[in-house]
Amino acid sequence: MLPINLLRVRTRKGQINPIYAEVNNENLNFAKELTSLFKGNLGKPKGGLKEKVSALEPGGYEYRFVRGLAQILQRQCTFKIEAPISPILARKLVFKEASHRNPTTKTTREQVLNDVADQLEVTTTQLEKSLYADLDEELILEGFDQINEVELLKRYNLSLTQTLLFRAIFLEIKASEYWKEILRKVKFLGLMYSAESRNGEFKITVTGPLSTFKLTQRYGTAIAKLLPTIVQSKDWEISSSIIRTGQFGRRIYQLRLTSDQLGDKIKPAHLNREDEQNSFDSFVEAKFFEDFRSLNTDWKITREPTPLLVGKHVFLPDFCFEKRGVIIYLEIVGFWTRKYLETKIKKLQQLKGVNILIAANQKLACDRLKQAQGEIIFFKRLVPAGKIFRMLKNYEKNLLEAEIQRLDLNNLHLAGDIVELDTIAQTYGVSVEALQVKLKDVNVDGYTLAGAFFIKNKKLQGIKSKLTSLTEPSVSKAIEVIEAEDVMKPYDVLSALNYGIRWNGLDLENSLIYEKEKTDQ
Repeated sequence: MLPINLLRVRTRKGQINPIYAEVNNENLNFAKELTSLFKGNLGKPKGGLKEKVSALEPGGYEYRFVRGLAQILQRQCTFKIEAPISPILARKLVFKEASHRNPTTKTTREQVLNDVADQLEVTTTQLEKSLYADLDEELILEGFDQINEVELLKRYNLSLTQTLLFRAIFLEIKASEYWKEILRKVKFLGLMYSAESRNGEFKITVTGPLSTFKLTQRYGTAIAKLLPTIVQSKDWEISSSIIRTGQFGRRIYQLRLTSDQLGDKIKPAHLNREDEQNSFDSFVEAKFFEDFRSLNTDWKITREPTPLLVGKHVFLPDFCFEKRGVIIYLEIVGFWTRKYLETKIKKLQQLKGVNILIAANQKLACDRLKQAQGEIIFFKRLVPAGKIFRMLKNYEKNLLEAEIQRLDLNNLHLAGDIVELDTIAQTYGVSVEALQVKLKDVNVDGYTLAGAFFIKNKKLQGIKSKLTSLTEPSVSKAIEVIEAEDVMKPYDVLSALNYGIRWNGLDLENSLIYEKEKTDQ
């Protein structure tokens, strides 16, 4: 973004458009000259650099254009304080010493500086150099990350557009591709939005900073940060209503920009971008994610999962939890306006057949949220991870009961020597837990249940015969016998054959198997 006083726009018949810098030879030559000026000022004070930039303004370019380009280049600079001693300490001691005197003459001033210099064990010249070395004009240009002239003009045009959007009432975005990335960026920036899909085109409407009731400056900056992601799309369009104050008061102008109209004019090749991989929309979300993972549950938590299509609307939940094919979504409702809240409720009401939890700040209009589909948790400061986990367990319990009720094993037929319960559960579309509960009341002819698999009785008896014939019934020998029969879970087989183990420490060769029934007799 640029300072608002450097905004260059053209208004006509209710329309407003930025005055972009054309990427032509004239502007490229000027951008090159300005870049060279910055590069040549390395090691020199910032004040001198500003004077040199100002000297270029009478050369035929509007001052706002010159200063705007300079603002972009200044972001590529690093400045440092160059002083023998701390400027803050120098000023503190000089002012303290001067308060004991009346430094109205040159002689008195010199005496103050000499006395303080002696205290600090520096020269008077070093003291004077340090006094105001931390002022903006005195900072020294330490480094300059140079960019080429084309990139400079494109970044200027992008910043110009961002500055204009800072005064937006709303921002409507249309894109046929890259829309998931745009939507994720909207969420990452904490913007209030609605999204819908029609005929393969996606439209995202973002509430503008001048429609919110608080945090206007920060919210406006967030909208500006969205623009670089939008222009990465091959085909995009943005529309907005912009409030502008002029000599006749405040007026609303319409802005419409398209990729066809601008091409690559506002699409820089390289921009410093936030590391979004581990970033969150808010402290509340970050803390919840951390707290939930610390519970060490077997629920997989994913931040910003695949967007859901709700009728014509697109909905991107904050989190989803997944376990054994069960998916539960979580939406955290925080910053809001009345219209945004109504839109959010409307979308949530359409989520039929989708399991969703809603965590809402209790300062919201609670009665209105209760109209939404899904279970609601109200929180004060932080979303309670423990309570969310208990709700997930309830979902799991209800799902298990439903699976048990609908599972009919009357026509269960098995084939093969070994049949895993996982395979049977997948065939019936249920969890292994539900299958295990149901199998308690079912006998399968010709098979024995051994832990997590069925084994054919004929094969099981063959294994028993070999175990019985062992001269040394050690656990290690028993395991060899069972695994030789292509059964990789020997302890389950031993249990199914009613064998026990007399352990001798952890030594398998010296630990022995025995038939429990014989021992009991």
